Amino acid sequence: MTAHPKTIPQNADFSPAPDLTRAPPLDDGTATLIDRHLRAIDRVHIRVLGDDRAASQPVEQHLRAKGLGVDVSLSERMIPPPRSRYVFRYQGRTAFLTIAPDLD
Repeated sequence: MTAHPKTIPQNADFSPAPDLTRAPPLDDGTATLIDRHLRAIDRVHIRVLGDDRAASQPVEQHLRAKGLGVDVSLSERMIPPPRSRYVFRYQGRTAFLTIAPDLD
């Protein structure tokens, strides 16, 4: 059997697709805060308050670069409401990080 080359349309666009998952890196202060709280942690469950996952992207990228397992979910609210932007809870070697994007 002879393989026939596929025909490429003349108007094909070969420009790279935009990287929609790219987020600005964390600032040094936030990265240090997160690293300090996540020593000896293997897995992080990130919960973002609200309906916009974008607040978790820089944190998620930072944690994945460190080799941690990460998953993200959205939540309407937290009771009692958080007093700071990042709230940490722990269970064994797993951390639960809640991000309140409206707080600084």
